[in-house]
Amino acid sequence: MERTACVDVRAFPLQLLLRDHPDWKDHPAAVVDRDTAQGTILWVNPPARALRILPGMRHGAGLALSRRLRAGVVSHAAIRKGVAALVPRLRRFAPDVEPSRDAPGVFWLGASGLSRLHPRLEEWAGRIHDDIAGAGFHGAVAVGFSRFGSYAAARSRERTVVFRTPEEERAAIRGVPLERLDLAPGTRDLLARLGIHTLGGFLDLPASEVRSRLGPEAHRLHRLGTGDLWNPLQPETPSEPAAAEILLDYAELDRGRLLARMEALLAPLLETLDGRRDAMTALRLTLRLDDGSRKTALLRPARPTLDRAEILDLLRIRMEATSLPGGVTEIAMEARGARPDIRQGALFDGASARDRDAANRALARLRARFGDGALLRARPRPGHLPEARFAWEPIEEAPPPRPRRVRLRPLVRRFFPEPVRLSHAGGEMGEPRTGGVPAEESFGPYIVSGGWWDAGEHREYHFVRSGEGPWLWVYHDRKRRGWFLHGKVE
Repeated sequence: MERTACVDVRAFPLQLLLRDHPDWKDHPAAVVDRDTAQGTILWVNPPARALRILPGMRHGAGLALSRRLRAGVVSHAAIRKGVAALVPRLRRFAPDVEPSRDAPGVFWLGASGLSRLHPRLEEWAGRIHDDIAGAGFHGAVAVGFSRFGSYAAARSRERTVVFRTPEEERAAIRGVPLERLDLAPGTRDLLARLGIHTLGGFLDLPASEVRSRLGPEAHRLHRLGTGDLWNPLQPETPSEPAAAEILLDYAELDRGRLLARMEALLAPLLETLDGRRDAMTALRLTLRLDDGSRKTALLRPARPTLDRAEILDLLRIRMEATSLPGGVTEIAMEARGARPDIRQGALFDGASARDRDAANRALARLRARFGDGALLRARPRPGHLPEARFAWEPIEEAPPPRPRRVRLRPLVRRFFPEPVRLSHAGGEMGEPRTGGVPAEESFGPYIVSGGWWDAGEHREYHFVRSGEGPWLWVYHDRKRRGWFLHGKVE
């Protein structure tokens, strides 16, 4: 009989947030969709739940219940990255691993056919639990006979459970509280008014009534619980990187000969990717030096490609920018691939004088020369204070041009990494000064406040200028009782 295991890293986005903010561990904490008072609470930790701060509430309502509430936004990209990092760890225990597409942090594992490696499933589940804990996450593991049964059991446990028979699994999940499952808060509250608090009571309802009165999502959960809706395990197929390495007879310092060796290694890697109908998305280069140290670089072409000349050009740029304190004794390459994007670009050739592919190739060359951290752009995000209203993210490709006519040339306001205290700026609430000289022109104040749930901030911003000097962006901080320079206008 088929065995299925479910690993539930409960409230996975919240655990990611708390891992980034370890000082929030003893505070009520929540993940919100927006960092504003009108943002919706998505996940909460036990201290917050004890204060009746629940998912579905507004951020402001949670703060009204507890001033100590800490909240933050976890991006979808961060969640996908966290899930992708856990899949290889789980694959060490079972070859078939399927991450949930709807509930982040839920994984199903194929537990059949492992008896020779793991005679006792209890010990196998315990090792998975300990490995997840070693990665810094708290999770539960349930080994059962169905996807939904193991999922519901994992949602209601704190560590591990192994069911001996399908009947034992079905009996156990009937007692799972509905608040542990992915039911909409409104549906959960309606069932609570009917006196239904467990999965068993919900499954006893007629399926037709569930659909007509509670909606399609509740009906789908009902079908999963009764076994009317069944999906087989759909594991992700791991894509092994193509790798090659060479040991040199002597320590080599000449970059030309090193590039020739790299070209010889690159050819079979491209053939391997071509045989898989993939194109190269990234190339990891590792050089071992004669003193035992290593030099590592990650090269990413503008788009998935099998063009040897383009990749060799990136290798040449990287080698020119790499200092070699000693000779190279070993070269290793690892290429990752993906299905190329088939474009019908020839249909519109000549429609634009700007070549985006050329721009992307230029960005790839800059990454090869200076590293990924050299190409960043500001992405707006919700926030109260000016420095919290944007975040830096890597530039993956050149955005399409969107030219427009403007009557006035836009000005650029350049932020300082940290505001600079102006030691010669008036008194506590005196007129702003620039380098000790009274400002001849001033616009403001523009009041900005935020963080009122945690000590609070109150700033009064001004644009000031003395003579023909630049416009300065300064603010008076009531809490710190002083003037600060936050940027310049160009």
